[in-house]
Amino acid sequence: MRAQLLQAASDIATDQGVPAVTLDAVAERAGVTKGALQYHFANKQGLLDALFEQTLTRFEQQMHTRIDEGVAQGAPKHGAAARAYLHTTIDETSPAASTNVLRVLVAAMMTDPAIRERYAAPMRKWTRPDPLPLEAAARLMICRLAADGLWISDLLGYQNMPPRLRAEVVRQLEQLALVKD
Repeated sequence: MRAQLLQAASDIATDQGVPAVTLDAVAERAGVTKGALQYHFANKQGLLDALFEQTLTRFEQQMHTRIDEGVAQGAPKHGAAARAYLHTTIDETSPAASTNVLRVLVAAMMTDPAIRERYAAPMRKWTRPDPLPLEAAARLMICRLAADGLWISDLLGYQNMPPRLRAEVVRQLEQLALVKD
């Protein structure tokens, strides 16, 4: 039932935005009574918190999977988190990155200071500087910031980059994120 309710909230947030996620709307979308919904989530904030946590958990799992795969394939350990962030953020085929609810929640963070304050802290762990010498740490931060830029341009729909150019941008960011161990 909890997963069904979170899916209904996710669908509403994706289709109509975070303000449209009300207990009544989620209960109706999930085909349950408001009382049944409140058994799992006492209020809208609890529902949004659970939705955001679920989305962050999926993103983090995808990050760890990509880090492990990269290291297993012989990629340098340093920079692995930046490369994983790059690919998890921009990969439209990944359930974590393509989850439109993350986009909606981040968009809500941009416009609502209370939402930004509530959810910024858990997101900071993915973008914290690497404990490396300044030059290497800066290169990895540039990769993360560029990944954010690609992601935000996709979110806003203003970047119409040809696939070959996008692939080359990603390739160059990958190269930038290669830090010798």
